Amino acid sequence: MHVIAFDGELVMKKIMSSKNSKRAQSLKVDVEATKTLKTVGDQEAFYFYEAVGKSTGEKARNLSDFLERVKTAKSDSLVFHLQRGDFQNWVEKILGDSKLAKKLGRLSPSNCDDARMSICKTVENRIKELQESPAAILADESSAVLQPCS
Repeated sequence: MHVIAFDGELVMKKIMSSKNSKRAQSLKVDVEATKTLKTVGDQEAFYFYEAVGKSTGEKARNLSDFLERVKTAKSDSLVFHLQRGDFQNWVEKILGDSKLAKKLGRLSPSNCDDARMSICKTVENRIKELQESPAAILADESSAVLQPCS
């Protein structure tokens, strides 16, 4: 199997042999979606705080977890993290999604309810966008399995 990176996509080419002929198959997998939608370990998880040293006890290990925690997090926690740029930094540095990070960085923490709604809408839209990208394909010599990138 040959693997070639091109414009943010992973292109896998597998040469399959049949009796006297060879045919090439090209499969595209969106690397950005695969990386951004991954689940990270506890050390890379996002931990929610209300203030420095005051943990809420909530954490998110992937973008879907993050969205669910934002929906129920205390307003003080959301404002705290927005003011510090914590959401933006985690999404960019840990999940590797600079596009979502920029959008989160532009959100204003002025009104708590608006902040929650803006964060949720921004993350929901990005998850939807990433889930609509190509699927991952797991292949060996005799079979291939199509797996959605989610």
